[in-house]
Amino acid sequence: MESGRGTEYRKRPGESIQHRRRPSEGGERRRRPSEGTEYRRRQPEGTEYRRRQPEGTEYRRRQPEGTEHRRRQPDGTEHRRRQPDGTEYRRRPSEDTGYRRETSENRKPRRRAPEDVLYTQRSEKSTEHRSGSGGYKPRYRGNIRRVRQRNLRVGIFLLVLLVGIAGAVNAIKAKQQEAAAQAYAEQQAKKEIQEAEEKEEDNGLKLADESEKDQWYLKLVNAKNPMTQEDVPEVATETIDANGYQVDARIMGDLEDMFADAQAAGRNPVICSAFRSWDTQEYLYQNKIQRVMAEEGLSQEEAAVEAGTVVAVPGTSEHQIGLAVDIVSSEYMNLDEKQMETEDQQWLMENSWKYGFILRYPLNKSDITGIIFEPWHYRYVGKEAAKEIYEQDITLEEYLGAEPVGSSQAIESDSEEETLE
Repeated sequence: MESGRGTEYRKRPGESIQHRRRPSEGGERRRRPSEGTEYRRRQPEGTEYRRRQPEGTEYRRRQPEGTEHRRRQPDGTEHRRRQPDGTEYRRRPSEDTGYRRETSENRKPRRRAPEDVLYTQRSEKSTEHRSGSGGYKPRYRGNIRRVRQRNLRVGIFLLVLLVGIAGAVNAIKAKQQEAAAQAYAEQQAKKEIQEAEEKEEDNGLKLADESEKDQWYLKLVNAKNPMTQEDVPEVATETIDANGYQVDARIMGDLEDMFADAQAAGRNPVICSAFRSWDTQEYLYQNKIQRVMAEEGLSQEEAAVEAGTVVAVPGTSEHQIGLAVDIVSSEYMNLDEKQMETEDQQWLMENSWKYGFILRYPLNKSDITGIIFEPWHYRYVGKEAAKEIYEQDITLEEYLGAEPVGSSQAIESDSEEETLE
């Protein structure tokens, strides 16, 4: 009986049916192996071929004696070779090509460990330290906590130190700035004094000494240097004549001498105003306000401004310190510029300085004194100051080096009445 592919099946007496394959030309017919036997093909001499084993078993080739070769596994396990001296050789993994051998060219420098200590490679999770005795000393969380606390204390100390240094630097800078400001102020004061001295030399003026400016007889009273009711000095007055006019008792002698000499020279001057108290000056000022309101129909505020240009505001009049007197001629008693044409006034203008008096508001000086020309108003300043002021033809403001009042604040009169009968 024939079957496909040239195979013939025959049955022998007393035997089971045997399956045979028609042998190919030049081939050898072999019996089919039974289960559990190994089937081998003829290989070149010295080699051995083993059939593929089931998954998970190891495939090995014959290696030289004493060595072991492990192929790289699909799961990325390490490829190791056993060295002749029994040590383990590890290849360094490269980024792209897997593992490559470490040579002297690409080997990184390493710190040499002490002879009795062996350091292993630090892992990602922890670092192990192995001493010569063979014991491991792991780093515990307590040690890390102590290190952090130490670093925190060091940081706080450094911060405090920096703040202290910054504070010290700022204090030093503040002291330096203060010293510089003080030095600058002293320099400016010296410069002003020097400029004043140079100005005096240029103008040829002799001004009052700094120590003399505080003397009672050189007290400056004007619109730029007003007094309050509390600032008005207490004045011990004496009556000068039968009319009851009073002056500071300290100038009484010089005033009497001046009048006596004037009478000896055939002159007959008359006092029309002298010391005024605060209440008297306030009465004169308020009376002028009421007259302006009635005559010009102004409001009280407007009238007060207008009255201040005619009568001195309380606290700005020299009559309140007892050192000023208004003197007119017995032949002409009107308070105007014609007063200077009288023989009595001409004698006083030429000789009053000898007794310590000056014409307080001279002609063409209203931009400095703040008062219009008053040829009847005399002020006591002492004999030495009066001589220097008269000879230099200056005002008391100029002699004391004070700020000019200005012509815009000049008033028409500082007398009690405009006309005396």
